[in-house]
Amino acid sequence: MNNLSKTILILFVILLLLIIFFALTGIDLRKPEQALLTLIDKVAQLNRSLNRMLRNVVFSIQNTVRETFNR
Repeated sequence: MNNLSKTILILFVILLLLIIFFALTGIDLRKPEQALLTLIDKVAQLNRSLNRMLRNVVFSIQNTVRETFNR
């Protein structure tokens, strides 16, 4: 019985996260083609943001290493 309640709780949390995601992104699931295009656009934005953040982290590490060993 314990595993069943954990499974139900996990499914409920996943469902809640999906509802929150679609509410925040404004994706209308009644129009599947437009929803897919919107979802692709959101994923592309997220990808660009993550790439920019990673590039900044790598650049910061490079500068720190250069400043440390150039002295």
